[in-house]
Amino acid sequence: MMKKRNLLLGLSAVMSLAMLTGCSSGTKESGESAAENGDGKIEIEFWHCMGASNGELIQELTDAFNASQDKIVVKAVHQGSYTEASTKMQAALSAQEAPVIAQMEIGSLGVFADSGQLVDLQKYVDAEEFDLDDFMPGLLDASYYDGKLIALPHSRSLPVLYYNKDLFAQAGIENPPETWDELKETAAALTSDGVYGYSCPLDQWYYTSLVMNAGGKIYNEDETTIGFNDGSGVAALNLWKDMIAAGTMNVPSGQDYNSSEACRNNFAAGTAAMIMQSSAQLKGLEETCDFEVGVGAIPMLTDRAYPAGGSNLMMFSGHSEEEEAAGWEFIKFMTNTENAITWANGTGYLPVRQSCTEQDTYKEMVEADPNLQIITDNVQYCAEATFIPEYAETKDIIANEIQKCILEDGYTPEQAVQSMADRVAELFQ
Repeated sequence: MMKKRNLLLGLSAVMSLAMLTGCSSGTKESGESAAENGDGKIEIEFWHCMGASNGELIQELTDAFNASQDKIVVKAVHQGSYTEASTKMQAALSAQEAPVIAQMEIGSLGVFADSGQLVDLQKYVDAEEFDLDDFMPGLLDASYYDGKLIALPHSRSLPVLYYNKDLFAQAGIENPPETWDELKETAAALTSDGVYGYSCPLDQWYYTSLVMNAGGKIYNEDETTIGFNDGSGVAALNLWKDMIAAGTMNVPSGQDYNSSEACRNNFAAGTAAMIMQSSAQLKGLEETCDFEVGVGAIPMLTDRAYPAGGSNLMMFSGHSEEEEAAGWEFIKFMTNTENAITWANGTGYLPVRQSCTEQDTYKEMVEADPNLQIITDNVQYCAEATFIPEYAETKDIIANEIQKCILEDGYTPEQAVQSMADRVAELFQ
């Protein structure tokens, strides 16, 4: 259970407490009539962050919901990337124009929940004895804040290692590396003229996955600073620095999402034999690459644990009871077993329900693409998520220090991790 915290330091302008407090998150106060169209149906908006083929599938599922009943019409609205959507949501909350339902990156959950902008879904769960136990525990954990159920898992992912099976076969390597030593050895064996054995963005998500696999945690037990100033944070940075110095690791160009895209492009072009990316990129890589794509777990030093990623479905408060009820029906539809399988198969995101793996449809999917089973098998290693309001700034601090350590001469891993610890500690003072 996460305890509430003050946003005394402020996050950024778009995440400031001033924008979140003292305003309704919708256009209607509770108890007012719901918006109806000419047919007398309840109309609600659903904001999402999926583009390209994933966005098309979101629209198909939304259309299927609208066609499945005659009382509710949901309008799906694409809001760009997770970062763009979060910024737009802050503005919508300030203007009292937030949608009823939104798909938001789980890192922003604490900011919205701490300011009381999210509906506690437990009342709907209790009213109809909705089965929460079917959701995979490692994914449901990131749906609670301060003891309240303020989201349900939807587009969830974890970091994985993708590898070029053709290059592996040419080098006589059968299996992906499971340890850091094996990662170094495999990358060295695969590095040749124009080809790096390994590539990874200087991203806090992939860094913290290595940290967790070295025994560290994002925060310490008291949530007063980072939980990897124990050697695990330094070890992860040294791993990357050693591989860069050896010429076996490529740092893709660009920042944030652009860097990840560059990393995937290098992989597809055959100039990077292994990359760390989200499991949600599985289908895209399999369709893009003209070689067989393999999937493995993130190599570990001492442990196997991952910081779960992706997004949840949340309901924003301040709307009428009818609109809230309509939103709940839509959330249930989008997360039911059948649609969870459809979403996982069409995107590469995780099947969020345990019952998914029992269905013939899912078994056929796995038979056609064993990579899906490898990804699903690793869900059990998703560590409990920490999504307090300071999490957004914590991620920025970590990313900043990673890049400074890797890209600037003379700035050591020890200095970088200590700076992370000091700067995050300031957030909690």
